Amino acid sequence: MSLPFDLLHMEMVRYGKEKEAVARADYPKEVLEGLDKATSSLVYKALASRNAETNLESIGLRTGFLLAERLCRDLPRISTELEIMKFICKEFWISVFGKQVDNLRTNHQGVYVVQDNRFPCLTSFSDGTQYVKDAAIYLCFPCGVVRGALQALGIQALVTPTTDQLPSVKFHIHIKTKLT
Repeated sequence: MSLPFDLLHMEMVRYGKEKEAVARADYPKEVLEGLDKATSSLVYKALASRNAETNLESIGLRTGFLLAERLCRDLPRISTELEIMKFICKEFWISVFGKQVDNLRTNHQGVYVVQDNRFPCLTSFSDGTQYVKDAAIYLCFPCGVVRGALQALGIQALVTPTTDQLPSVKFHIHIKTKLT
C-alpha cells in the first residue's frame, strides 16, 4: 500500500480514538442523573453507539460505495453473487489495496471468506500474535469499504474480520439480501 494512504489511515484511526475519548468524557451527566440504574445504562449505551469503530466503518462504507460505482461505470452489469465476489477479490481489491486477495472460499449458502495473507493495512504491525487485539480497530475502515462496495453492486452484507497472526486477515462476508 502507498505511504500516503498508510499515513492517512493511521491518522483516521488515531483521530477516531481521540474523538471517542473526548465524547465519553463529555457525556451530559444531567441526562443520567435521576434515572434508575437500568435506564441509565441504556441511555449511556445509546449515547456511546457512535464509537471510533462505528465512525471508521461508516467512512469506509461511503468510500467503498463510491469506489465501486466508479470502477463499475464502464463494465457490463455483474449479475450473479459469485461474479460480484470475484470482482471484489480481483479488480476492486487491486484498485483499493494494491493486490489481489490470496483466497476466496464459499459455502454456496451466502457466506464467503476472503483471505489476504499480507493485508496492506496491517503491514505496519510486527508479524506475530502480540498485537492482534490492537490491530482490530485498523480493520474497521476496510470492512466498511468492502461492505460499501457490495452495497453499490446490489448486495446487503455483514463483513467481519478475523486475524490470528499479523498481517494476515480473513474477511467473513455474510450475504443478507440481494438488493436488485
